[in-house]
Amino acid sequence: MAKTENQIERDFYSIANNTLGNIIRGTVYRRGMRPDNAKTEDCIAKFLGGIDEQIQTGTVVLNIYVPFIPYQDGRRGEDLNRIGELEEQVKEAVRAIDDTDYEITTETTPQSYKMDEIEQTVIAVRLRFQRLNQE
Repeated sequence: MAKTENQIERDFYSIANNTLGNIIRGTVYRRGMRPDNAKTEDCIAKFLGGIDEQIQTGTVVLNIYVPFIPYQDGRRGEDLNRIGELEEQVKEAVRAIDDTDYEITTETTPQSYKMDEIEQTVIAVRLRFQRLNQE
């Protein structure tokens, strides 16, 4: 039976929590659950879209928030070392996923976006999934 948006997002929240929960220094959340004022290194799993056919396909994005760090000159900026570590660890974690009913691959290279207004960098990881629709 085809899964709904909420069911898929819940599955990917669980997958992210199991695979990234020990990698990130904060918490894994579902869309809309991370506090607006959070300053921690967190991950949000969000369903983007899918197609219901015999093989259900779609895209889920994982957004990983990395707080800015203080620089020697007193400014705050991106933690480029940590961002690089996380991008590599996320790619490895996705490759290691094998105990779900989804076939998961990275759709694009992880990309980071500097968000000065919240003093954090967001690493966006787009995951492509396929799931056999067993009706």
